[in-house]
Amino acid sequence: MIKQKKILSYLLSAGLLTAATAGALSAQSNSDRSPYSRFGYGTLGMRQTATTRALGGIGAGLRDGLAVNPANPASYTAVDSMTFIMDLAVSLRGSHLAEGGNRDSRVLGNLDYATILFPVSRHIAVSAGITPFSTVGYRFGSLEKLQGDSQNNYQRTYLGQGGFSDLYLGVAGRIGGFSLGVNGSYVFGYTTQERQVYIGSDGASNPFYRTQLQLKGFKADIGAQYQLDLDQKKGRSLVVGATFAPEIKLRSTLIDQHFLSAENSSQLVPESSDTITSRSLHHVPMSYSVGATYRHSESLLVGAGFTYMQWAKATGLAQDGAAPRDHYRVGLGAEWIPDPRGRGLFSRSRYRFGLSGANSYMLVPTSSGEQKGYNELTASVGIGMPLIDRRSLVNITVDYKYLTPQATGMVREHSLGLTVGILFNENWFRKARIN
Repeated sequence: MIKQKKILSYLLSAGLLTAATAGALSAQSNSDRSPYSRFGYGTLGMRQTATTRALGGIGAGLRDGLAVNPANPASYTAVDSMTFIMDLAVSLRGSHLAEGGNRDSRVLGNLDYATILFPVSRHIAVSAGITPFSTVGYRFGSLEKLQGDSQNNYQRTYLGQGGFSDLYLGVAGRIGGFSLGVNGSYVFGYTTQERQVYIGSDGASNPFYRTQLQLKGFKADIGAQYQLDLDQKKGRSLVVGATFAPEIKLRSTLIDQHFLSAENSSQLVPESSDTITSRSLHHVPMSYSVGATYRHSESLLVGAGFTYMQWAKATGLAQDGAAPRDHYRVGLGAEWIPDPRGRGLFSRSRYRFGLSGANSYMLVPTSSGEQKGYNELTASVGIGMPLIDRRSLVNITVDYKYLTPQATGMVREHSLGLTVGILFNENWFRKARIN
């Protein structure tokens, strides 16, 4: 009875935390400042935590009792039967953009994610949380000459913000070395994109366009892992894992508004408004991932992962001259603990390293009239420092990302990100001893 009451109290607390975090994530601006996030749904989140981000984004084959890994729900059964884990993080990212001779730098931060993980028996575990599905954030413009008027210019400005969140609940079960898990999640949120043309000539009316996209819907994904113990005495093991998510339709509402403003006036006069609601235009694509990790004693972990997402069928994203394409991502990661049983803080810390590469899931229009994408290269380092109780961790990850365009004249983007997460690991149902 006491155990059931404790589980209910943790579920209630987790629900309140998740609801508060969901409100914070939807209300705040995001930490993205990339002009490429104007297209599609923005920059994809990929369900990464501070730990998996430091490991190159590997998730399918990662199995660790001190890491919440929503990228593969089968990993939940790695949690100890006496523990309750809560992991939340904030992120900060500085971006440097270059296009020809133009340069721009921005630094932004935000609450990143919140997750929990706990066992309900020796062979079943549950996880819940909220992670970013995608984020939109950009601001740029250009100054051009009016046709037939060499004396006056007009200015175009583009602004976008918002994002979509992934609120999930997952459960996993284990039989021997085989684990199977499933996540059910609710995708929700909205993005706002604005375009404005400012004409400096007398008596000109300046057009202003605002587009808001709202998405909501349920999706599901399943995951499996198999752990093969190669040498139990030396702690050598191999884990192979895979995930699959079917294509799921989302309910969408697109609000398209057109305004006019007079010169030297901030007041917008409505011209037209159109609302399109659909249950089939937007969807989450079919995706799968595979991966493996090798652990040598408690000191060393190395792994690799591959992810595929079938975005080419997302025809609802083919707007403003852009087109979707299939997305591929490869990641490599390693974690090293100098002395897992040592007394020193840094000897017990977890040092993480990662590399990953991916292509863009959107082809964007270029000045030559062609549609081109970019490749994304990321290098990351991180550390997980144990707190006084030796169970909880402070996870710090630094990642450098470089977007290399596939055509000259496109924007080159360098960004440096900092993620700081706190993982609370509390003992459950451990009986107190009286001497």
